[in-house]
Amino acid sequence: MAETVLFVDCSLEEAPGQIMVREIAPAPIEPGLVTHHLGASELLCVAQDIYGRLPRRACLLAVGASSVEVGEDLSAEVRQALPEAYAMLELTVERLMSQRA
Repeated sequence: MAETVLFVDCSLEEAPGQIMVREIAPAPIEPGLVTHHLGASELLCVAQDIYGRLPRRACLLAVGASSVEVGEDLSAEVRQALPEAYAMLELTVERLMSQRA
């Protein structure tokens, strides 16, 4: 089991192009939720059910999207945010690696 995990995803909760990084905790799966639609917190709960343990630390880096429909192209806001998202990803990985104990 990984000591630290970093999920990278899009988010409909953030404004298109907005970048967010936060620590996450396991969340129960809502009845009827399809596995493809699980969020990072729900995936942690599944990992706990399967492996009986959790990573010491879990974070999510998300970029706000206006649509997640199949076949959609990236919006202009998301395309413009990609260089900053990449830099934020690199910084977050470096921070997490330096905090390993």
